Amino acid sequence: MADGLLLLRIVVGLLFVAHGLQKLLGWFGGAGLEGTAKMFDRAGLRPGRVTAPLGGAAELAGGVSIALGLLVPLGAIAVLLMMAGAVVAVHGSKGLWNTNGGSEFPIVLGSVALAMTLTGPGRWSVDHLAGLQLAGWWWFVAACVITAVGAAVDVAMIRANRMRERSEQVQPQVHHPMRDRHVA
Repeated sequence: MADGLLLLRIVVGLLFVAHGLQKLLGWFGGAGLEGTAKMFDRAGLRPGRVTAPLGGAAELAGGVSIALGLLVPLGAIAVLLMMAGAVVAVHGSKGLWNTNGGSEFPIVLGSVALAMTLTGPGRWSVDHLAGLQLAGWWWFVAACVITAVGAAVDVAMIRANRMRERSEQVQPQVHHPMRDRHVA
């Protein structure tokens, strides 16, 4: 079992590390901070200049945590928040299947991270070496609650930004005779 958990942790953890580096540095074909900020802005997660580095840092730190088996429930929560945000902001409207840009991939990665809150990282981990027992139903419930709150915040942020966009598009230009007159 420990060998299987090690394999899962390394694969999933390194995938998150790579996703974080895509967002933060533009590595592995990523957009870097500027491109990611624009993408977050378009998705309604404004301001992207703030949310993009936070998202990249969450994926990078969460991935390192999972890969090393270091404070795994905290790393799992970081990546779960990102996967919930990905489903809410980007993939959920495209259905389930990854072939259509759907939410299949973030759901699988998030599920693996969530499962680790129950199982722990296994014997081949920093947590085990340090004697930390950070796993079980309490961690699972905490991860679910924190992720649900994070997803609700994402939905609220997206809705507020979309409503603001719409109101800016429909407001007619108001002319003020005194302010708009030209002085010759």
